[in-house]
Amino acid sequence: MADRQKRAATPSDPLESLFGYNLRRLSVSTMADLAASLEPLGLKPAAASLLFVVGANPGITQSDAGKLLGILRANMAPLVAGLAKRGLLERVRRDGRSHGLELSASGRALQRRAWKATMAHEERFFGLLRAAVRSRTLAQLRRIWKSRQGDEAEAGDDGEGGAADESPRRMMNGRAEDTA
Repeated sequence: MADRQKRAATPSDPLESLFGYNLRRLSVSTMADLAASLEPLGLKPAAASLLFVVGANPGITQSDAGKLLGILRANMAPLVAGLAKRGLLERVRRDGRSHGLELSASGRALQRRAWKATMAHEERFFGLLRAAVRSRTLAQLRRIWKSRQGDEAEAGDDGEGGAADESPRRMMNGRAEDTA
């Protein structure tokens, strides 16, 4: 009887040996901490990600930024509009038909603060790993993710939804409910 009570008190997790399950659990925990780290700055992870991309690529089009981050076009428009309304992003004419995005002075200042918060978050979560291990693990994760991109295209991803809605970049960088 005592043996049965002990088993009932500490249930086993049949999923703990699954790599994807553990990645997802880590992702949920990591993103919750990142969101909490960015909240005092008035940012969500998707908005901070966009500030980082625009800061690194001044003049990038909204479409190219969305593709890079894996954010659907329908979600990019309100994200960009919200950051522009706050005076963080500016639209600049690139040619006769397209506009690029650039950070305003206040956008650059907030981007620097958000980057510091993000780096502190990264250190909290992954600082226990040696730099070489972090580098190898990151390279392996990218390799797996890139190898799956062809599968998503074959599943009918046209950049407008479908299979890409569940891509790792979308889960990491936000959806419609995570666009401000």
